[in-house]
Amino acid sequence: MSGNLDPHTMVQCAAYRPKDYVEDPNSRSRGAPSLDPPFQVVVHPDAVFVADLHAHLATCEIIGFLGGKWDEASKTLYIQAAFPCRSLVIDGDDGSTDVEMDPGSEIELRGIIENAQLEVVGWYHSHPAFAPDPSVRDIENQTSYQQLFQRPCTSKEKKPSEPFVGLIVGTYDTRRSSPVSLFRYFHTRGEKVSGGACREIYMPYEFIPGRRHFRSVLQDEERDRTRMFPMY
Repeated sequence: MSGNLDPHTMVQCAAYRPKDYVEDPNSRSRGAPSLDPPFQVVVHPDAVFVADLHAHLATCEIIGFLGGKWDEASKTLYIQAAFPCRSLVIDGDDGSTDVEMDPGSEIELRGIIENAQLEVVGWYHSHPAFAPDPSVRDIENQTSYQQLFQRPCTSKEKKPSEPFVGLIVGTYDTRRSSPVSLFRYFHTRGEKVSGGACREIYMPYEFIPGRRHFRSVLQDEERDRTRMFPMY
C-alpha cells in the first residue's frame, strides 16, 4: 500500500459486519458494514490484560506476539495469551512512533509459545500518544505476517487462509477524555484498484472480537521465562 505515502500516515480501518448482523432494509444510512469477516476472533481476557500492562510500562512503543489456536471447522481464531517481546534498539530512534522486534528475542519467544502448545496467531504493539489506527508501516507489517503465517489451502478454498491478526493498544493519547486503553484488532485484505496497470493494494479491516474464558494456558515455567524478558 505504501507507494509514495509517508509510512507514519494513519489509515482508518473499514468495519466488518458484527456476528449475527441483520441489515435493516428500511435504513437509508450510508457507510454500513458490507463485508462479513473471513473468520471470527475470540480473545481471552488474560491476553488483553498482559498486552495492556506491557503497553503501560513504557512511553515508547512496545511489541509482542499473540498465542492461541485456529479452529478450521468453525473458522474461529482463539487468542489465549500475549507474549511481550524485546524491541530492537535503533540509533537515533526514541521509539515514540516506530517499533521492531529484536530477532533473538523473537526466536526465543516463538519457542516459548510452542512449548505452551500454542501457535503464533497474531502480534501486538502500542500507540502511546495517538489513536490506535494502523499506519502505512503497520499495514505492511501485518500483510507480511499474514503471508508468513498463512495456512495451506483446504479442499474448499482457492487460496491459503491467513487467520492472523494485529492488535494495537492505545494508551496515553491526551486528546481522549478517558484513561481507559483502546484496543483495535485488524488484518489486511488485498483489493484490486484500477487506473493504469491493474494492481492490488492491502487495506485494513477491523474485527470486533468475542470474549471467552479458558483454562490457564501457561504453566508456571513458561510464565517465569516470559517475566525474565525486558519488556521494552
